[in-house]
Amino acid sequence: MLHRREAGIGDGAVRVMDTLADLGNWPSIEIGSHGVIRNAYQNVLNACARLASFANGGPTTTDGPIDQQQEILAADDLVTFGIHARRLIENTAKAKRFTQVTVRQHLMPGKRIPITRVINILVHHQHIVIARSDYQMEMKSSCNLIETFLKFEGSNHRYFSAIIILTSDKNRTISFKVEELIETFQAKVLRG
Repeated sequence: MLHRREAGIGDGAVRVMDTLADLGNWPSIEIGSHGVIRNAYQNVLNACARLASFANGGPTTTDGPIDQQQEILAADDLVTFGIHARRLIENTAKAKRFTQVTVRQHLMPGKRIPITRVINILVHHQHIVIARSDYQMEMKSSCNLIETFLKFEGSNHRYFSAIIILTSDKNRTISFKVEELIETFQAKVLRG
């Protein structure tokens, strides 16, 4: 049932449709409430557990749809992690508290990125690339894909813990190992 309310100004009356929120006594949840924190904690924990399994498990021995689905699920879990990690941090502490918590920038040895920056880029990313082998890294960074394909054709690929390459909405690129992100988050944010 739709309700209308009338707001009369002068001679004419303006009819405005009520929103769903206007139609009833919807429960409101206060930011920082126990329910919000518990929900964010549970969701970030689930994403972390799934990402840890992905990071430590290798792809199947045959190339196919299962590997592609693993990477799609991992990308979804990364975004879920980012959203709920940020919500958890914002509702339990000041974000500045975690600016000193960092992960290594994979493609730039020696450089570290604040975990809060990684989380923000996960939430507002433009592009996510997941690489688990030297072949994938070469294919995703090569200008000459045919040459790279021929270089790795028929050879054994070297597999490693998943590396994420993120492009932010401001076209800045960062990279990190999933395993390090999850372990750092657990040690410094969840336990810290």
